This record gives sequence, C-alpha cells and structure tokens, in this order.
Amino acid sequence: MKLVCISTLLIGALVAYSDVYAASSTLSVTCKGDNVGADVLVNGKFKGECPVDVLVQEGTLKLKVQKAVDASRARIFEQDVRVGDNVIKTIEAVLGAPQSNVEGMRQESVKSSLAQAEGKKGALLKVICKIDDMGAEVFVDDKLKGACPLDVQVPEGTIHLRVQKKVDEWNERIFEQEIRAGDGAIKKVEVQLGAAQLSAAGKQRGPEQVEVKKGTFKDCPSCPEMVVIPAGSFDMGSERSDEGPIHRVTLPSFALSKTEITRAQYGEFVNEIKYDAGTCWAVNETGMVEERVGRNSGDFGFRKDLEGDSEFDNSPVSCINWFDAKAYAKWMSEKTGKNYRLPSEAEWEYAARAGTTTARYWGDEVGRNNANCRDCFTKWDGTDSPWIGGLASPVGSFKPNAFGLYDMLGNVWEWTEDTYHNDYNGAPTDGSAWVQKTSGQDRSVGRVIRGGSWKVHSLFMTASYRLGSAEIRRDEHKFGIRLARTLP
Repeated sequence: MKLVCISTLLIGALVAYSDVYAASSTLSVTCKGDNVGADVLVNGKFKGECPVDVLVQEGTLKLKVQKAVDASRARIFEQDVRVGDNVIKTIEAVLGAPQSNVEGMRQESVKSSLAQAEGKKGALLKVICKIDDMGAEVFVDDKLKGACPLDVQVPEGTIHLRVQKKVDEWNERIFEQEIRAGDGAIKKVEVQLGAAQLSAAGKQRGPEQVEVKKGTFKDCPSCPEMVVIPAGSFDMGSERSDEGPIHRVTLPSFALSKTEITRAQYGEFVNEIKYDAGTCWAVNETGMVEERVGRNSGDFGFRKDLEGDSEFDNSPVSCINWFDAKAYAKWMSEKTGKNYRLPSEAEWEYAARAGTTTARYWGDEVGRNNANCRDCFTKWDGTDSPWIGGLASPVGSFKPNAFGLYDMLGNVWEWTEDTYHNDYNGAPTDGSAWVQKTSGQDRSVGRVIRGGSWKVHSLFMTASYRLGSAEIRRDEHKFGIRLARTLP
C-alpha cells in the first residue's frame, strides 16, 4: 500500500512536470549513514545530493555517486542502470573506499557553468511538514513561495530553504537548510521546525511596559499589600541550557505581593482554619538548625515556633511546601472574594526584572547589602555549613526593584505554579503557567522555585535562575511564599 501511494505521488509530480521534461521514469537514489549528501551524477550530469529522485528517459544510463575525501580523492559508487518506461527504479548507493577522482573533481568545478549553458531547467523541490507545522511559510533564496506542504520548481544549483511559522507577535519557529539540486531532480525535504525564538521584530524591541493600573492596594486590613504589575513584554531566560532558549513573553497586568508572606500573615491563616502546618527544620535563636514543633494553632502559637518571639512576625514564613502555599492562596481567595494564586514562572521573572536585562535588578554584580544571601555581605549572612549561621531578614530590609517589590532575590525561595521542565522548548509565550499533567502512578515532576535564599550562594540568586523541587517538601527552612492576584 505504501509503495502504491508513493508511486501515485511521484507519477503525479511527473505528469505536472511533463511540459518541461520528456522523461517518463523516476530514478530514486538512496544513501545511508556517511553516504548521505554525496553528489549524484546521471550520464555525467550533476542531479543533486543523495538521497534524490531524478526524472530520466527510458533506456540505459550511467549512475555515479561520489563524495569527496580530499582535493583529489573521493568515495565512489558507479553502476549502469536500465530503466523501463513509466517506472520507479530505486538504487541504494554504497560508496567504496577512497580512490583517485581527478575527473570527478573537474566535473564538480565546472558543473555550475554547464548548468548555465544548458538553460538551468531546474528541479522540483518537495517541502514536507508535520501536522503541527503545516501552514508554515516557505522561502527559497529569501523569496516567499507559499505554505507548507509545497512543491516548488527551483533552479539547478545551491539554494537556501527557510521555513518559518509565527508563534506570536515576537516569536517564531524556524527551519533552515542549504540544498543542492540538479537538473530534473525531485528533491524531498522533511521539515522539522525548531523551538520558539525571537523573530526579527522581537529582537528589535526592548523591554516594554504598557501600564494599565498603578499603585498598591489591600483587599482587607490584614491582607498582604499588593503591587499592580503593568502589562508588557520581556525576553525570558538566559544562555544557560535550562534557562533557554530566550524567548519573548507578553503578559497582561496582574498583582503581586509587595513582600514575601510573613509569619504573622501565615499564622493568621493557620489559626483561623486550624491548618496542619506540621514541623520544620529551622534556624533557632543561636543560629543552629533544629526540628521545631509549634507550627499548628493548637501547639504553642504559630508565631513562636521558629525563633520563639513575636519580633520575628515580620520575617518571611518558611518551611512551606507547594501544597501549603496553594492552601494559603485558596484561603485568601475565599476570604476576599478575589482570585489569589501562585505566580507563573513567567510572571515571577517579569516582575523580578522590572524592565531590566541584567542578571539582577540592581545590576550584574551581587554587590553589598542588596539582598540576603550567603555571600551578599549583610548582617544576616550565613556560612558554608548547612547547619549553622545565617538568618532570614525581615521583609523589606533592602531596596525594592523598579516595580516596588521587595526581596524578589534572596531571603527565601518562592514557589510558582509551573511544573519543572528541563528547558523552555515549547513554553507558553503569554505569561501563563506551564503545567505538565500527571495521572495514576506517574511520578511528579516537581514545581519551580525562584529567587534564591539567605542560605545559598549569589550564583543561584539571579532573575533567570530556576530550580525544581518536590511539592511535598516541608522540611526545607528556605522555602516561602509570594502571592499573585488576577486583576479584572
């Protein structure tokens, strides 16, 4: 059945080409492995690179397939082929050991001039796309020829094929290849478009913010103060493999909490609904890490569980797993009637950058007293030991970024809605969360945390750095929350 379909397609192409060529049969030359790309000559005339289909006359012809090893030697396959009328003849070329090929090299050097002398009748280029890539624009030597899939007549020689499909206003997926085609050849190219990348228009545009609303607000007296983040576009990611490819993202306006959620704010939630907050490995008053109880409303009062004193109410809550963060967002939504949630990874990075393109919103270098991390040179700095030294700082202890957000880098890691992916190939470009669904016994891929923390090195504290963590981890005394809120 497959042979019948292929035959039908090729014969159809032959009929369409019959006004140009008197040939009535097709010679299909195939190659494998290192032989792919070898020159195919029929009766001494270059027809294209292997694999290639060539329209030929009935009778006996001389087939030569060669691939240069150096200036004077080539690996060669030669065969006399008898072809009947209106048939498809398939030859698999297996190239031999290197041998002298001075005559072949001479033919290679003059074949372009021979093509001109013979009028450059040209070849048939068949561009084939997968279902998702159908409709992509096909350019030959920078001229638009139509939409994929497409058959297009091209001149003999080397041409530049470009196939592109728009993802959005600033991103596109692209396939490019140099193709050599001989006179009378049918050259098939199967296109596989790459990952989304910035288009020419996207590369010309810098970060932009089109403000819809300004300012801050609270939905209740004890609610977190929220900052309105303007709608806009930015280039997300970096050159690191797990932070790329860099791609343009356009987001609507949304709100983000001005600071990380504090222990006092989270404690109100725990006490009100009797939430089971569990235990936590946390830093005590002497800087040592130990397991602490008292995180639940029925114990010693949530606000005294980590450091033992209400003066720490303004510190970011920690030992929060992803489900705890989601439960707090749900409680806030029910309490206010508004849509509180975790930010998407794209929303988080857009807000952290606040219109900047440097590694950190204050510049590329970590500097001094810009944030709370292990080597940020602040009074809260930790040590290399995982067990001693260092503390989270009260929220808002450092200068905010241009959006008015505090501690977007350092202090505690912040959960996002997205599941972890190894890179951004296939990531949304509209700012929405990228969530991989699991079912049954499928293993969770974990969720993305952002921003670094008081305990980690500044290398991990950049606007683009990302890390995946299991949703159930509550023993981590560096994980906290920052809330987003959908705006009307």
